Amino acid sequence: MIELIAWVIIAITLGIIEAFLFHYFKNLNTGFKAMFKFDIHFLFTLIRCVLIAPLIWFIEERLIFGLVCIFIFPFLHDGFYYQVRKWLSGNKIYKKGFIDRSKTTTAKISMSFFWRLILFVFGAGMIFVII
Repeated sequence: MIELIAWVIIAITLGIIEAFLFHYFKNLNTGFKAMFKFDIHFLFTLIRCVLIAPLIWFIEERLIFGLVCIFIFPFLHDGFYYQVRKWLSGNKIYKKGFIDRSKTTTAKISMSFFWRLILFVFGAGMIFVII
């Protein structure tokens, strides 16, 4: 269970960090693409994989735990990302805060609040299989 708590903290923290990065470095992705020839979201995904790997390693139900983490991540990460961007912009962008959705993202996967919530509920329900 400590692994799940760690993943929740990681998801929220990464959402907040990325909100600050994209707010204060407006051309972050453009500059990153020019320098490294790929989208910065690929780097973010690699970081997430590196962070989740040790958590999954110590769990007997690795597959189920991995799916739980994948399902709950967008709800927490994206929600906190949008909420922090709203605060940082003085309510000028992502006016719906936690429940908003980007219309300009270059991320390969971007979900509405409805689908983030559905995945979160499904992932949270799967937790009972683990405990």
